[in-house]
Amino acid sequence: MSKLMMDEWKMKRLIDRMKGQMEISWSKEEQLLEQFGVKDGDSILEVGSGPGYITERLLRKYPASKITSIEIEPYYVEYAQQHLIPVWNERVHVLQEDILDSRLEHGQFDTVIARLVFQHLPNPDLAARHIYDLLKPGGKLVILDVDDAIWGIIDPLIPELQYILNQHAKEQSSQGGNRFIGRQLWHILQTNGYDQLDLKLLAAHSDEIGIRSFLPQVDPDEMRTMVDNGFVTEEEVAAVERGVAAFLATPHPFALLIMMAVCGIKPHEEE
Repeated sequence: MSKLMMDEWKMKRLIDRMKGQMEISWSKEEQLLEQFGVKDGDSILEVGSGPGYITERLLRKYPASKITSIEIEPYYVEYAQQHLIPVWNERVHVLQEDILDSRLEHGQFDTVIARLVFQHLPNPDLAARHIYDLLKPGGKLVILDVDDAIWGIIDPLIPELQYILNQHAKEQSSQGGNRFIGRQLWHILQTNGYDQLDLKLLAAHSDEIGIRSFLPQVDPDEMRTMVDNGFVTEEEVAAVERGVAAFLATPHPFALLIMMAVCGIKPHEEE
């Protein structure tokens, strides 16, 4: 297989994983957006939209809203444009943009949603400031992200998996990201001018949606990117495969994943 074909194969696998990841928690995320006051008719910016799965859900949930989605990876932009624009036409704009260096017009959005994005950013404060400029007065930023200190529960434990998760955090850190960003989100918004802050936890678990929904999160083929980057070995990945198989063979395997959500509002000028 050529390198080009291999890269495309990896991207397609990652896209499938993103879809599975969305399906784990989207029903809870919809409820959370309502609690934060996101309304139909809002002009919405989605930051880091990937292949557009969340974009499509937003379009369905808010039929009177126009959605602008920005994504830095060209492959995802092309994929989303091909799959969304023929269906949703002028209601959706999918742009190749970097939130750290955005060319979007200031003061045009009622709501900005950044889902699993801030953990990847080398400068999350700068992103929060840029988003602040893009919001209308009274507009809100909703961030959904992780903190690996409270990522969830696996019962019975898979000891081999915990090591892999720790190495994944180190790998992401080496690339400028932060798997512990959740604990910093409130402070980031507070120090960059946002007001009326709110923090909520979102939990999705296998007793409700089934254990098979969580298996893409422990896909050994995805873990092998860490082998390529020198953070784990093939033997360690194989150990996780055996651990997952043993986990699934238990009478009641249980998985719970936790996301953190923070919302902040851009004050009106008179405030």
